[in-house]
Amino acid sequence: MNPFGLTLEQKRALAQVPQEFMAQLTPSQRARFLEATSSQRFLNPQVRARPQTVKPINPTLRDRARNFAVDAFGNSPVGKSRVNTAMNAVEIVDPGIMIFDEARRAFNEGKYLESALGTGLGMAGVIPGVNSGAIKKIIRDGVGKSKNRVGTTGQYVGGPAGVNTPQKLRAMRDKYIKDVELGKEGADWYQDSSDFINQVSLPQNRQGVADTIGVTSQGTNVDSNLGFSIKGINQRAGGFPVKTGRFPNNQSPLIEDALSGGRSGLGPKRQPFADNLSVGWNPNQANTSVNDIWQGRAFGYTQPNGKPWDAGFSPQQHAFMDENMVVIQDRLNNMKMAGRTDWDNLNTQAASWSGAKIRAGDITEADAAKQYGDFANKYAANATYEQAPGANTGQLEGILGRPFGERQAFEDVATWANSQGIDDLYSSGGLLTQPTNQMVGAYTPASTGVLEVNPGKVARPLVQQSEGQIIPTEAGLLDIGESSRAYIDVQNAGAYHKIIPDSQTKAGERTSVNIDLPGSPDPETMSAASELASQNGFFAIDTGNGINFVNDIYSPIGGKRTGANVGKDLSGSLGQQIESLFGAPGTRVKIQTGYEDFEEAWQAGQGSGKATEQFLNKLDENPTFAMSIEPALQRKAAANIARDDAAGFPQRDDVRNARQIFVAQGIEGLRSALKSGAVLPAIAAAVLTPLALQDSDEPQSGGLLRGI
Repeated sequence: MNPFGLTLEQKRALAQVPQEFMAQLTPSQRARFLEATSSQRFLNPQVRARPQTVKPINPTLRDRARNFAVDAFGNSPVGKSRVNTAMNAVEIVDPGIMIFDEARRAFNEGKYLESALGTGLGMAGVIPGVNSGAIKKIIRDGVGKSKNRVGTTGQYVGGPAGVNTPQKLRAMRDKYIKDVELGKEGADWYQDSSDFINQVSLPQNRQGVADTIGVTSQGTNVDSNLGFSIKGINQRAGGFPVKTGRFPNNQSPLIEDALSGGRSGLGPKRQPFADNLSVGWNPNQANTSVNDIWQGRAFGYTQPNGKPWDAGFSPQQHAFMDENMVVIQDRLNNMKMAGRTDWDNLNTQAASWSGAKIRAGDITEADAAKQYGDFANKYAANATYEQAPGANTGQLEGILGRPFGERQAFEDVATWANSQGIDDLYSSGGLLTQPTNQMVGAYTPASTGVLEVNPGKVARPLVQQSEGQIIPTEAGLLDIGESSRAYIDVQNAGAYHKIIPDSQTKAGERTSVNIDLPGSPDPETMSAASELASQNGFFAIDTGNGINFVNDIYSPIGGKRTGANVGKDLSGSLGQQIESLFGAPGTRVKIQTGYEDFEEAWQAGQGSGKATEQFLNKLDENPTFAMSIEPALQRKAAANIARDDAAGFPQRDDVRNARQIFVAQGIEGLRSALKSGAVLPAIAAAVLTPLALQDSDEPQSGGLLRGI
């Protein structure tokens, strides 16, 4: 293609001048601009070119830029104003006019078209008012634009000390690019973190979660940041005052605001960070690099005494970094760094953050890409549950004798998991919740003394621990959740457990065993695991990604067990048997358990109201949380009615009546019915209302069972 035989519009398209910019110009201004930025400007003397615009002389670069602006906008008062604005913008984009310097070098090498395009893009990309321009995207709220240089010293305003020549400016950028290359494995950190937030929270909550993480990010690593956020989110879910973060007096009100839907007061560092965490669901909001201390160190900022930078930044420093990021990203894309051409504010800053921390010895290259999801298991409780009603409850008697596959089908008909694959109960209650796991349950009811091995699932809400235990208020939420689940599903018990991190425990407290596995065992292996655990004073629990042998303090062996005993056992016969059964070793851990016993309540018989009373009393321990989870409980109760009616096994009339009343009238309706005796089997049930089933996150069923 002959680049010099193009029309002006073709030249404009080739130069990729934004339409928004061109629309601002009069026809005559548009024509002059296109002439000024065309390749012929460098070669054809008929185009209004001044000699210095084509001579590769370094001192005339600024003049050349001004000449281009004059040609584009004219000498009218309005045109002169545009010229001055454009020159200020050029210096903002590239202090030292490095964009034009690149064009000069291309001209010297005979790359005339490249030179013209580079110069045109340099001018077009910085005109104020171009909404799609890179500059508009990088200037954060409350931060102005930097000036070029201090006339007496040459220091770039807002830049690191000593950056006072174009050569030093380029060296600074080169060093930053080296950090990007070193930390390239962490480039997708924002996208991965956003995907995690999107997975563990409901759509209506995710921005508040991202903002909470943004608020608590100050002065923390990724793990601690997540922990502070979980604590604040759960305090809010339970109706408690929020008090969390490294600086709770300042951060807690901001979290309250964020979780209420507000987005005020985050500031020039935390606001872009929170915005970038929304890239998975709101990419237009995620467009500004985060200028934290590690970004500053990557740029070369130091304290006056020469120590690593550990302070906030002035508006001029923010502007300097923002503006230089544009130039750096362009270079990265031209270089195809790490094989990519999609370098932007997010992945560039994420990679340099990782690289700067690697260079400082703060993290290893293997840990550079770790985001919040990589630490989630540390905070995940395991709420294990089954769907087949408990033995001797009187509900669907005979179903426990059906083959495992049929019970699995029954399990899948009415699930607690929502359309995201996370637990509907806890996510509706406001807790972050990891995807629900499939598991195999092993339980021996006291009334029968016979081991039951049933299909089941594991809800995984995220909770914070402190001083070797789940924070009591958060354990209270789990107690309410599993009591409610046991009641709605007519289970003999509801239970959860959680491994407490070793960092918060002493060796002597680690009286249980964790066996890390890639998935859930088959029923036969789980039965063998339960037998092995029982013989050694434990009970076995499948979590879907491992088996835990939880110390049974009520057994003769478990009641006397210490952490030292467990260590010896794992070095001896028990460890060998575990390795033989699972192909994986066991590790001693401290495990906290929660148990909501309904066995006596169900055995009190039809019409006693004992189970309903127990359920309501537990909800009364936290009315705020009870109100939040009520819709999820109603959805599950409705699904259970349809499933159990289709199953073909005898039902308790009081269970069915209570479910119908609860679906139609909620907690208070069930409470009134209990007082009046309406949950007794002799009283007609309330009519189902479709309003209780109109939630968009209604659990998905696979159809009704027939003939089981």
